[in-house]
Amino acid sequence: MGQVLRDRAGAELDRAGRVMVKPDLSLKKYSDIYVIGDLSHYAHQSDRPLPGIAPVAMQQGSYVAKAIQEKLKGNRVSAFRYINAGKLAVIGQNSAVVDLGYLRLSGFLAWLIWVFAHIYYLIEFDNKLGVMVQWGWNYFTRGRGARLITGEGLLRSLSLEVENKH
Repeated sequence: MGQVLRDRAGAELDRAGRVMVKPDLSLKKYSDIYVIGDLSHYAHQSDRPLPGIAPVAMQQGSYVAKAIQEKLKGNRVSAFRYINAGKLAVIGQNSAVVDLGYLRLSGFLAWLIWVFAHIYYLIEFDNKLGVMVQWGWNYFTRGRGARLITGEGLLRSLSLEVENKH
């Protein structure tokens, strides 16, 4: 997609193929084309571009939605600012790491924070409930239910059909 924007809109790309954006996440030559998420190279806050992770993309998406509304009203839009709320990562069953800047945790408590943070950001209640039930089932069964489909029955029935035809 970065190459398409380079070829069709004259966008500048970095070595990784990410699109260089202005402080408002738009293209240099086209202020009405925005690039967000891991496709954008946004280095206006520090000397390094923002990481291509979900929290960055979510904040960029919210910012661009508001920026478009403000531009349509004729208002000036301020530069995008990413607010790092912390880092979460799962490192194994019942184990994660959490770095909130002022608090660092690892282990089971960090894993619970990871679970609830991810469910919190899902859209709509039914999605949250569905994911909670699915994750709960996989947790207590250790994901064994997902491994039941083997295809052996399908192979057996196909071999019987082949034998019956000969």
